Amino acid sequence: MKSWRLFGGIALVFVLGVTAGSAATFYYHEYRTTRSFQDPVARKARILKRLTKDLDLSPEQQREFSGLIDQFTHEREALDQHIRSEIRESLDSGFLRMKEKLNPEQQRKLEELRDRHEERMKHRGRRIRF
Repeated sequence: MKSWRLFGGIALVFVLGVTAGSAATFYYHEYRTTRSFQDPVARKARILKRLTKDLDLSPEQQREFSGLIDQFTHEREALDQHIRSEIRESLDSGFLRMKEKLNPEQQRKLEELRDRHEERMKHRGRRIRF
């Protein structure tokens, strides 16, 4: 009878360790990505620091690369905006086609599902809204 307690205790310690490790990894990853990828100044500094280290850039090259990084950032943001608008149009079109095949009660439920999903995405800080 004591052996099941021993195995149960070992299993419990293992499960708690996995849970704690997973939670810590998740929060560390969230902290690291929000800190370094969402702030444009921090992202630019990180990229420039990495390029300086890997390519052994001179101060003059660092200034040139700083301008290039700004240019690439603006181009990428414009492309992101264009792609997001296309995704939005595609989703809107898809939802309209779905609603045509549903009765009024189902249409209302579909709208509720869509609204809840958009609300979750706002709280998560996602860029693409469904």
